[in-house]
Amino acid sequence: MARTVALVKNRQLELSNLTKLLFPDDKISKAELIDYYLRIAPTILQHVKGRALSFVRYPDGVTGEAFFQKNRPDWAPDWIQYVPLGNEEKIDYILATEEASFVWLANLACIELHQMHGRAPHFDKPDYIVFDLDPPENYDFGRIVEIAFQLRSHIEGFGYHAFVKTTGGKGVHVVAPIEPRWGFERIFETASAL
Repeated sequence: MARTVALVKNRQLELSNLTKLLFPDDKISKAELIDYYLRIAPTILQHVKGRALSFVRYPDGVTGEAFFQKNRPDWAPDWIQYVPLGNEEKIDYILATEEASFVWLANLACIELHQMHGRAPHFDKPDYIVFDLDPPENYDFGRIVEIAFQLRSHIEGFGYHAFVKTTGGKGVHVVAPIEPRWGFERIFETASAL
């Protein structure tokens, strides 16, 4: 397994298998994914900094098996920040705090990053509501977008300032930012009522 040492700001990272094709149909290698994550890091940090992350790893590329991971691995560098969350069973969720965090995650072939709805120090209080519209197979995507904008108008009728975004998959999210004052159960009840 070929390894390369890289310096990202003041962090030294050991990178491996840089020529491995993660997107074989498009000939996109792990090195290109790492480069992409590094270039978007300043922007994405504005959205995920202070948020617990879980992720989907594709060690053999998008055509191979993938697995969902929440827990920070024991072998993670000590500078990878994390927060223990959960009621009965604590899970050490990773917090991406700098550009090197994204390089480290990309080196693990983390192609999907999922953020929690609460940000430090209010991990138990969401700061946005998400309405997730996942269409059935072979459903017209244009129709889902149309429904999302109708839902956004409906939600804004209650005083929220919502926006529509793609999920990265086949669906659409309508997102309404809120103050982190209420717990998840109350927010779920509010979303259901809306």
